Amino acid sequence: MENTMSGIENRDLQNAVEKSGLQDGMRISFHHHLRHGDRLVAAVLPILERMGLRNLVLCVSSIMGPSCEAVYQAVRAGVISKIETTGLKEPLTGAVLRGELPEPVVFRSHGGRAQGIVDGRTPIDVAFIAASAADKKGNLNGVDGTNRFGSMGYAIVDAAHAAHVIAVTDFISNEPLTHISIPAGQVHQLAVVESIGDRSQISAGTLRQSGRPTEKLIAEKTVGLLTASGSIENGFSFQAGSGAISLLVSRMLSSYMEQNGITALFASGGITGGLVDILESGLVKELLDVQSFDDQASRSLGSNPRHKEISASQYAGPSMEDCVAHRLDIMVLSGTEIDEDFNLNSLTGTNGRILGALGGGPDTAEGANLTVAVMPTMRGRIPTINTRVNTVCTPGEFVDAVVTERGICINPRRTDLEKRLRNAGITTRSITDLRAEVHQITGVPAYPEKNGRVVGIVETRRGDKLDTISLIE
Repeated sequence: MENTMSGIENRDLQNAVEKSGLQDGMRISFHHHLRHGDRLVAAVLPILERMGLRNLVLCVSSIMGPSCEAVYQAVRAGVISKIETTGLKEPLTGAVLRGELPEPVVFRSHGGRAQGIVDGRTPIDVAFIAASAADKKGNLNGVDGTNRFGSMGYAIVDAAHAAHVIAVTDFISNEPLTHISIPAGQVHQLAVVESIGDRSQISAGTLRQSGRPTEKLIAEKTVGLLTASGSIENGFSFQAGSGAISLLVSRMLSSYMEQNGITALFASGGITGGLVDILESGLVKELLDVQSFDDQASRSLGSNPRHKEISASQYAGPSMEDCVAHRLDIMVLSGTEIDEDFNLNSLTGTNGRILGALGGGPDTAEGANLTVAVMPTMRGRIPTINTRVNTVCTPGEFVDAVVTERGICINPRRTDLEKRLRNAGITTRSITDLRAEVHQITGVPAYPEKNGRVVGIVETRRGDKLDTISLIE
């Protein structure tokens, strides 16, 4: 919603909340670009409790680190009665599975969340937006200031559509910002705090460099599949996740591109320093950044014009035919398990515990020409290849292949891909046979019965119910 004020009045945080018009039962939002370093959620929720606000709906791009404890306390106090997110961690996960929330948590992909906000299904009453820098007019970005975090891709959608926007920063620039992520016209109040968070914690929780032989083998097999598929040619586009195997795939893929004189049109998604290196080497023409995963990426976004900030809608909004997710040639993603129908679970374990998040996986898997899931066949003694996944997050119709240390399985609907691999001398195997081999080693996992109270709902990108999570006694 456009702000018609000629200027932005700086306020302290509590005063800004009091003047926002926030009332019981309304929907509030936050973004998680600071990840484990975020301090805004933990600063705002106690204010809401002191004001006596109750039964708010929390619509957040994800909940990580100390924010999880803050939200849990707000749930216990009755401030928050419903959560809409792509993922969450302890102690919230345990509270959800014990049925401590009055309403089921709604899990949405990044594109699904953006779509719900844009089309009005999930209208935001007050958006709290952390910015690493603001100028005196109220323009915002995430690339300047003490606690830069890079792209504000998730918050851009919130700012454009929320009824009231409270921007929160710890750095006011004396000069007009040259990089503007959110314009002043979308900001109603600007609150100045001592610190919005700790940028050193942005990489925590997901990024892990791998030296494990199994993960290296999977990455090598994945690159072999990608090259044999015919997808790696001048002008192709790709995204690989932030997991250890995906980071290895990106590194090996860049070596292949360099050796063969291939340049990609763009790489997208959560941007890492490794992808910045690929951009600066000239192997990719553009980076399209909805979330920056480390400080190297944050710096690059503020200085390199070929490193571009995009909103969550531009990234993966299902109603946008030309969104980035729909323009991908290759998507490499991970999960907690996959089943014989190629349904992918990235949210729960076989025991029903909440472990991960939807993220942008369902969006990019649907949109990409070639979607490859990468994972070991077991973690400890827990199998990842199963007859049926505990929770469907990405439907199998959008997953073309799974690569493991024990072999490559191709979705039967992709006979063209099977033929290309066979012609390249790459052996594939049936996912049913692979599942049977793995279960001989691990045993068959005992899934919890889904016959109790529903405590979580997994939505499709377009807002339909895809699967549920049940109370664990």
